Amino acid sequence: MYPESRQIIHMGINFIVSSMPVLNDQSKLGFQESLHAYGIDFAQVKYGDSEILVRREAPTRLDIKVAAGGGASLGQLLILAPHPGRDLVLFAKEAEATVKAFESTWPAEKRQLISCDATFRDLFETTSEHAFKELWEERLGQSSDVLAVLGRPVLGGGLRFVMPPQPNEPEPVQIEVKIESFLKNTRKIYVETQFKWPQPKAPGEPLNPTSRLKQVDEYIETEILSFMTGGVQ
Repeated sequence: MYPESRQIIHMGINFIVSSMPVLNDQSKLGFQESLHAYGIDFAQVKYGDSEILVRREAPTRLDIKVAAGGGASLGQLLILAPHPGRDLVLFAKEAEATVKAFESTWPAEKRQLISCDATFRDLFETTSEHAFKELWEERLGQSSDVLAVLGRPVLGGGLRFVMPPQPNEPEPVQIEVKIESFLKNTRKIYVETQFKWPQPKAPGEPLNPTSRLKQVDEYIETEILSFMTGGVQ
């Protein structure tokens, strides 16, 4: 596996907050105006009874969702770069701008972050003809003969790890990592990394999208790459 070949194919961050944003004609229009004011241009807007969906196609894809009515007066702000075409620094700036537009449209001095999750999806080039072969034989030290008991060729597969929050963490986080062969191109390894911060913050504390995204990215660049390369980078 070539660590320097990392290609980010998805970035996203999701906030669950209280109090719930009030979605009406005035606030929906106000949110669009606030996005423009903070430098987020877009070409498509869709409305639902309890949500607003904003999409930008060019120069890079950006999806934004604001939803209300998640139960217990909760609201959601979801920011996605499903086909990034830019680095983490730029996406983090877009996420910060989106949060500012959200907060200026629905100001709430006592707004509370109930939970947050952030997800990265990456592709890596391998040194083998098949990524699963590299994972199975080189990383796990297994023989390909073991797979013969399955009775047919293995097109792909991988690993999944779920790691609970640790008691000594300043802000507890649950981590889930999937490392698989990429079925669309079996010479590539697909890695999905999700951080979930399940513990509510104190009312009025900032959402901090940049620091959360950087925390996930640093974990990929250190712990995950160290695991995938057997401690050799």
